[in-house]
Amino acid sequence: MSTRLPSILTLPLLRARSSCLWTRRISWGVRVLCGVLAVAWLLHAPGLAAKEKAPTTKTVSGAVTDKAENGISGATVTLKDLQTAKTVAIYTGANGQYQFSDLDPHHDYQIQASFKGVSSETRQVNSFDTRRKLVINLTIPPPGS
Repeated sequence: MSTRLPSILTLPLLRARSSCLWTRRISWGVRVLCGVLAVAWLLHAPGLAAKEKAPTTKTVSGAVTDKAENGISGATVTLKDLQTAKTVAIYTGANGQYQFSDLDPHHDYQIQASFKGVSSETRQVNSFDTRRKLVINLTIPPPGS
């Protein structure tokens, strides 16, 4: 009986020792996995920030010119949202430059310029056009034409 007693007593000690090693292996593996995930997240985080800052609006800009392609300063450019019927008008700056920003890319717009009672043709900005920056130059014909 004395020979069996030590083996019975050592069995729980062996189990305790092996479970302790198994726990160490898991905790080491978990630490490595957490480290790998942290590095992957840090490397991918700048890409996430860039995606969040992607433009979600549309900009329409251009110039209002006469037939000789001279910029007309002080011309009125009118933009009408066809979904909401909201109209916004601005004056052109130097060289006839204008710009409308923060437009909803899912809306359709009409744009037209006028100066001294004469108007350009009406142009369309279509929501199917996926470009975020559109350049639309408008030409005002000479009076009486």
